[in-house]
Amino acid sequence: PVVYVNEEDRKAVSRMLSSQGIGDNDMLVGLNPGAAYGPAKRWPAERFAVIGDWASKRWIAKVVLFGSASETAIGEEVAKLMNAEPLNVCGKTTLGQAMALIKRCDFFLTNDSGLMHIAAALNRPLVAVFGPTNHLQTRPVSRNARIVRHDFECSPCLKEVCPLDHRCMLCIEPHEVWREMEDLRKETLR
Repeated sequence: PVVYVNEEDRKAVSRMLSSQGIGDNDMLVGLNPGAAYGPAKRWPAERFAVIGDWASKRWIAKVVLFGSASETAIGEEVAKLMNAEPLNVCGKTTLGQAMALIKRCDFFLTNDSGLMHIAAALNRPLVAVFGPTNHLQTRPVSRNARIVRHDFECSPCLKEVCPLDHRCMLCIEPHEVWREMEDLRKETLR
């Protein structure tokens, strides 16, 4: 799948980034800590914050938090937990603007979500964290995408809320996700 960004949305995003002191040459890492289907699909906010801080420090990247209006709270939580100051656009963009902003990102970290599929369709390097959903059916379709997940007898359960201990997501540590990000970044820089 391929999607296109219109010029009006691209210009709006350029103005937004410029107003926040983010230039065309700044590396941009997008974090998408939400997932509309339910909390079972969400990797913990504190782990997104760790990755955001590592990207800021190790890659000298600017971090942008993505999400819909209903995901504003999780965006605020990630922002509060980070040492670096991210640009939190949760609930502040149209879908077209979110697409333009994802296209501007040099890297995208996400849960299994609609924005994951948009990032894949825009051919952005991305890592997706999977737990309760079937990674074979809903994986991002892109050569520039990687998945981090672990096998459990209860996964994929396809439940909105975990009835057990959320082990499929809690067992995924930030260092595993970061390793995938580093490996993919090296591949895409060749």
